[in-house]
Amino acid sequence: MTMRDGFRVERLTDGAPREPCLPLLLLADEPGPLRAYLHDGDLYVLCDEAGNPVGVTLTLPHPEEPGTVELKAVAVAATHHNRGLGQRMLRGVLDDLRARGARRTIVGTSNAGIGQIAFYQKAGFRLWQIERDYFTPEKGYDPDERENGLPHRDMVWFDLALS
Repeated sequence: MTMRDGFRVERLTDGAPREPCLPLLLLADEPGPLRAYLHDGDLYVLCDEAGNPVGVTLTLPHPEEPGTVELKAVAVAATHHNRGLGQRMLRGVLDDLRARGARRTIVGTSNAGIGQIAFYQKAGFRLWQIERDYFTPEKGYDPDERENGLPHRDMVWFDLALS
């Protein structure tokens, strides 16, 4: 999926190494939780004109809802923020998921991630549910970590119909 400015979104094939994308994936999740799903699902990579990864989206089929896919990690390098690349990457991923038969996608983000919450709403996602007290040390999250001056406490879930 090539974009008009030379950027492209590629879905990595099975067995392709994911470690080169680890720095980008770590922008979206903590190391402990990320290790649990790093090699699962499909990894989409946003590459610049030179083929360097500048964004990632890791997707997992929902284990209990056929046709539903979770966006598990979505990130764009800080050097490429505010250029619309994240929205274009997400559109490419959603188009591919739709073409492959997915009917719905879900994504969760921290209550403290004000920018991420706005990002998903701008992409057409709707608030679906809130999972209270999600970000616990037992799940690998630092209880003292803050974003926008807010503690990470609750998971804010969004969904989007793809059909």
